[in-house]
Amino acid sequence: MDSNSQRFLEAYNRLDKGIRDIYGIKPSITFSDCVRKVATVNSVIKKYEETLIEYGRLRNAIVHSDSEEVIAEPNLSVVEKLEHIARLVCTPPRVMDTVANRSVLMVSTTDTLKDVIVQMFKTGYSVIPVYNKETLAGVVTRKIVVESMGAAISAGVDMDDLSNMPISEAVDLSAGNNNYEVVSSNVTIDTVLYLFQSNRKLSVVVITKNGNYNEKPLGLVTTTDTIDMQTILDNY
Repeated sequence: MDSNSQRFLEAYNRLDKGIRDIYGIKPSITFSDCVRKVATVNSVIKKYEETLIEYGRLRNAIVHSDSEEVIAEPNLSVVEKLEHIARLVCTPPRVMDTVANRSVLMVSTTDTLKDVIVQMFKTGYSVIPVYNKETLAGVVTRKIVVESMGAAISAGVDMDDLSNMPISEAVDLSAGNNNYEVVSSNVTIDTVLYLFQSNRKLSVVVITKNGNYNEKPLGLVTTTDTIDMQTILDNY
């Protein structure tokens, strides 16, 4: 059985190499500087930033700098935590394998506002991608629908006329441009969490095969999924 120091160093080296390979960081950059840099774009590293910097110092205390001889044994809980972080960073779980809703409801730009409202009511979905033929035109949310209807009523627009308008005319789809992101099917949970953390207006992440707007959605992730995603990472 490997000693605690062996397990610690294997996890440390795996994490160090993984960070550098993924983000193209030169060997001349110290581990601590790598962590600081990657913490700005990786939710896992950001969460454990200070812990990892402490582990970098611990690594130097465990190994004699000249001979590479192991001169100390870390606590088992420390080893297991570092192994956990290394797994999260180097082999992160994919969204499509876990929380992504594959039962994707989408509507066309020619569908009426009434059609969309009925679909929201029947399905319980509050966020729906809107496609112009094969291309994603935007995302409509309950908030956008309510705000658009309120503005129309205030302007004296007849409600029957409004409800029978195509969704692309009845609501301003561009108003939700900051509400969604399109990503590829290989996207990882930590990446999606970072997207939600860095954009508080984000309502949904649309997953397509290659992350292109002219591809049909394979899955959706909404803000309500963030708790489940964090739980998965904590237990991974």
